Amino acid sequence: MSDDTNNDWSGPADASADGTIGGDSETSTEQVGFLQRLMQSLAGILVGLVLAAATVYGLFWNEGRAIGTTRALNEGATVAVTVPATRVDPANENRLVHLNGQLAAGAPLADRDFRVEARGLRLVRRVEMYQWKEDQKTESRSNVGGSQTRTTTTTYERVWSDRPIDSTRFRQRDGHGNPAMPVSGRTETAGDARIGQFRADRPVLDLFGRSAERSLPLGAEAMAPFVARFGQRARLVDGTVYVGDDPQAPRIGDLRISYSILPEGPVSVAGRQTGDGLSPYVARNGREVFLGETGTKAADVLFAHAHETNSLITWILRGAAFLVMWIGWFLVLRPFVVLADVIPILGSVMAAGAGLVALALTLVTYLPAIAIAWFWHRPIMSILLAAAGFAGFLGLRFIGQQRRAARTVATAAPEAGQWQAYPQTGPMAQAPSGGPAYPQPAGGTAAQPSFLNIPASLGGRGTPS
Repeated sequence: MSDDTNNDWSGPADASADGTIGGDSETSTEQVGFLQRLMQSLAGILVGLVLAAATVYGLFWNEGRAIGTTRALNEGATVAVTVPATRVDPANENRLVHLNGQLAAGAPLADRDFRVEARGLRLVRRVEMYQWKEDQKTESRSNVGGSQTRTTTTTYERVWSDRPIDSTRFRQRDGHGNPAMPVSGRTETAGDARIGQFRADRPVLDLFGRSAERSLPLGAEAMAPFVARFGQRARLVDGTVYVGDDPQAPRIGDLRISYSILPEGPVSVAGRQTGDGLSPYVARNGREVFLGETGTKAADVLFAHAHETNSLITWILRGAAFLVMWIGWFLVLRPFVVLADVIPILGSVMAAGAGLVALALTLVTYLPAIAIAWFWHRPIMSILLAAAGFAGFLGLRFIGQQRRAARTVATAAPEAGQWQAYPQTGPMAQAPSGGPAYPQPAGGTAAQPSFLNIPASLGGRGTPS
């Protein structure tokens, strides 16, 4: 491992042995006593309760945000008016308009530092530097008596990063110094962009994010300003400027400079018409509606995509809230794990049990919180859903009772081929439903009809005596 503590970019660089991303590591060990662990876990109870409470608040906020956005989008889809981009109609002032048109800039964009020019709406210069990055991983091993051995492995690896990494905060600074970045990224935005006759200011262009940008490879004719700035170490590699001795064996402090462009082309935008420009439309609930996509899209498609994005964000935040709440409840139960960890195997069992209990507490807290948040933000719909659910419960209960009653009757009825005795007194016992009478012997016991009751004259045994 070589050393580079010189903060001047032109100074000696740190090289990896094989020219690829690599690094080194160091390990430190500390002993944490039982009482210290117990005090930390008791303090964790407060942290856990704060996390659980903050999650409940976050759920209320997220449900309110989702419902508010949905209502604003529904309102926007109802009032939006599709207009041609070739004419600005003053009658649509302050109305929510939807338009399709060609997004174009009046003049080319330029990076003044390196004199790179291109036609487009946004020119982005991205600068990456090969730097040291510190990562730490701690593993804990419980000891008999409740103490714990914590082993921290600090790893240093070489990475490309478009942000400067402060090596002065490293645990081991010797041999892992990062030089200052000699040049940073930059963005140039067109100030004269238009969609037909509509002005497309910076807020409109911001609707089209990085995913809409395209790579802008440079040619050999663009290298002169880079060579003037960095000398012969600047070279062109696959349309990207590389500053260093060998692109296949990067050294600490090497640079990669690349460009991307938001190209001109057809777009679809929905926003409030303000003069000849566009701005966010404010719905009745105060939420903003301002949509934009590349390509030609109908208004209902724009709003449908906005609903999908809103739903995706809502579920991502719900999942994050569930995880944070589980962590909070686990921290509340952590002291029991520490107490049981006096015997390590019991501590492991208790940790698993605490995780399950924390999961149960999370479900008990999380689901009602979402239900209450829904009721808070949508009381009428919540009441209707609750009524529908209760009605469904009653319907299922009624169906279940009917089925149980039918099974009971079927069980009580005689099966085919079976006879039943009818305990009646008198010389003649009447069969049910007007059937034939059976003679009663003097003893009062009815003769049981059977295929065995064959008269003796026919060779049968007759009625047993």
